[in-house]
Amino acid sequence: MQDISKHPIFQALQKIIHDAADVIMDIYQRADLGIEQKMDDSPVTAADLAAHKVILAGLQALTPDIPVLSEEGVVSFEERSGWPMLWIVDPLDGTKEFIKRNGEFSINIALVENGVPILGVVYLPTTSEGYVGVTESWKDLPVGAFKWQGNEFESIKLRDPRDPIIVMTSRSHGPALPADLKATLKLAYEQVRELPKGSSIKGCRIAEGIADLHLRRGPTSEWDTAAQQAIIEAAGGMLVTPTGQPFRYNQRKTLLNGHFFVSGPELAPSVIDWYKKQD
Repeated sequence: MQDISKHPIFQALQKIIHDAADVIMDIYQRADLGIEQKMDDSPVTAADLAAHKVILAGLQALTPDIPVLSEEGVVSFEERSGWPMLWIVDPLDGTKEFIKRNGEFSINIALVENGVPILGVVYLPTTSEGYVGVTESWKDLPVGAFKWQGNEFESIKLRDPRDPIIVMTSRSHGPALPADLKATLKLAYEQVRELPKGSSIKGCRIAEGIADLHLRRGPTSEWDTAAQQAIIEAAGGMLVTPTGQPFRYNQRKTLLNGHFFVSGPELAPSVIDWYKKQD
């Protein structure tokens, strides 16, 4: 198998995401983060906007024929609906965690073809951990999920569920694991532990076999999930709707996602059954 770390496309994406991380961390050290409120009342900082500019310029130079949809860029549905392939970018996923200065934020870049995320890259600036997932070979990139940190590079995959079951919960959004779902899981596993984290870190921890399940009941946008979905799927897992259907991207006027969960195939039936009982 070709070494993805030596592939020129991956190296270019790695440089783009590292350059974005540098500008984010520069602003992170400042007293004034440049916080403003967007029209939907969500916060945006100088780091979101600076990283957006770096990533947009980098992707346009790398693939001038592939358009970019970014959280910090406005594109009408009429324009983007004609894009069979596009980059979907969250320049700073976990802005609330960035503002809290707890270090739990990430940069998300996904390549989507006909609604399907075929390549995803997530980078954690405070820990220098990076994740890449390729579900369909593009430009001869090898299919699979990988993690890098510094010069260390390794293949990753989901683990088989075991005691204790580790459930990733959101640091800032939504309630913890529902008691009745926890009780269902404890029928098969003696211990269920909850681990709160921010941003796409949750999905990446599942992809690398550190945790088993994440349940998201609350609004997210397509740039929050596209990159991690590619990584999770490449690692053998699922990011799916309550009925078990994978998300598809740039197919609707709205960019808002519905509820979803992340797991491997062994836990998925229990979660889907739990969702059915909520109706």
